[in-house]
Amino acid sequence: MFPWVRRPSPAMVVACIALIVGLSGTSYAKILALPLNSVGTPQLKANAVISSKVRDHTLLAADFKPGQLPPRGIQGYEVVSPPPNIVMNDIHNSIFMTCPAGKRAIGGGGATGGGIVPGDGPYITSNLPSVDGTGWLVDTTRAVSGYSALVGRIICADVP
Repeated sequence: MFPWVRRPSPAMVVACIALIVGLSGTSYAKILALPLNSVGTPQLKANAVISSKVRDHTLLAADFKPGQLPPRGIQGYEVVSPPPNIVMNDIHNSIFMTCPAGKRAIGGGGATGGGIVPGDGPYITSNLPSVDGTGWLVDTTRAVSGYSALVGRIICADVP
């Protein structure tokens, strides 16, 4: 029924065990002999760890020194909308907006209206951040004295 299968000889068993020990036993013993956290930067050869050897998404923020990573997006984003500035019988209108303490302007702008006669305006003539970066100025001018309404918004955020 079953063909007779010969047992391996004792010499073959010893040879297989020797092969297994020879291939794995020594390296396994060396790994066990290393104390925990004993391999660091001084033990590495120059250029042993290069970017092509590091897998994507394996490094953490803790692996970098302070200042080596870019900021993580915009923090503390806030839009400030002061009440409109309305002037009567004038050719200029302005609105200056400021960010809350500790924040800086990252954008801003304004819109104006009020002219009835075409070509009279008002037109936005200035739209820029303040020198210190904490505010935003919007100015308008019109051809003749009259009514104008000016609204503005400033975008503020925590900037490192």
